Amino acid sequence: MDEAYPQRLLVKKLGREFLVKVEDIDYVEAAGNYMNLYVAERTYPLLSTMQALLQKLRADTYRRVHRSYIVNLNAIEEITGFDKGDAEIRLKGGQCVPMSRTYKQNLRDPS
Repeated sequence: MDEAYPQRLLVKKLGREFLVKVEDIDYVEAAGNYMNLYVAERTYPLLSTMQALLQKLRADTYRRVHRSYIVNLNAIEEITGFDKGDAEIRLKGGQCVPMSRTYKQNLRDPS
């Protein structure tokens, strides 16, 4: 395991604290000063910026696909492209995440 990346993130929800395994995060959505971590059927708010969270996530597993979304590459089922260059990512759990043409190259880059 790479020590530079945390295996778990501590999140607070409804007065309780949870340790969320990073590998279980399907996708992340920006919501004001918080990042909503989507893990299976649950959502956990994390006080963070998009850039700070990206630095904690492995680039070979998590990619930014929209100004408000990060996706776990292992959770992707399929990508449907649209005429103007944007796309929609459908995850294995059935959720759909938008992908903007601005970030499309992030999925192609192996870094």
